[in-house]
Amino acid sequence: MEQFSIRIAKSEEQRELTRLCVRATRALGYDEAFIDRTMPSLTITVPMITSGAVRVAQDASGNVVGVAAVAPTMVQGIALLHSIFVEPRSWRQGIGRMLFAAAAARARQLNAGAIMIYAEPSAEGFYRRLGATRIGEGPYLLSPEIVLPHFLYIVSHIVPQAATLSIASEAP
Repeated sequence: MEQFSIRIAKSEEQRELTRLCVRATRALGYDEAFIDRTMPSLTITVPMITSGAVRVAQDASGNVVGVAAVAPTMVQGIALLHSIFVEPRSWRQGIGRMLFAAAAARARQLNAGAIMIYAEPSAEGFYRRLGATRIGEGPYLLSPEIVLPHFLYIVSHIVPQAATLSIASEAP
């Protein structure tokens, strides 16, 4: 089984990370019109990266295979999972689970006790398996015909096993 690691994103990776988000969205069957409408939510921005919100999964050769971003919200104690995307050719290898563990670690750094998740519908099972609780659903702001399941994940102050993998602490 291939080895993957998680590290803090670098500003110069912004375009590469955004392209990864777009490729993963296309692989789920969404068309170009949908991607055009939803680019604001697919874009990993330099400010997100420089704030320390973005984590990158890479393979043993250093190739980027996934990205996750978690940020504080206006509600004290709740973080938002802005994005979690895995390169389609690397799906079902545990990368999403590793990225989510890194997102939970980031939420702990933010002193958040929970992570709010607005999930892509096909990812509902993934979040349930991670222990997130479905708390409702609602239309996707950028494409209202799609109903997103809403989840809340309670952040444990005990580090999940997947998070014990090395997370490089390079400066963002």
